[in-house]
Amino acid sequence: MNPMRIIAFCLVLLLAHGMLDAQVLHCYQSERFGTRLINVGDAERNVIEQEPDRTVRLETRYGGTAGYRYDFYKSRRTIQIYVRAGVVVRICRIPE
Repeated sequence: MNPMRIIAFCLVLLLAHGMLDAQVLHCYQSERFGTRLINVGDAERNVIEQEPDRTVRLETRYGGTAGYRYDFYKSRRTIQIYVRAGVVVRICRIPE
């Protein structure tokens, strides 16, 4: 193979790997908001009391409501809390 082709291929792989790291989604079982702790399995009311910065309605493929995602913008990360049927089902952190 051509050495330039090998070098170009390696550069593309390195760039792709760097882009993947930027989009990493870390999901946890709990998240602290000041003195309050929200866990997977908690009621939706506990999330709403923390006053989310953004609320997104999640839909099924037929347009029905599947749940809600509440976004909280903290320093250097976004916390996303997913709620289905009034219960927290997933808590994720997205680094910025």
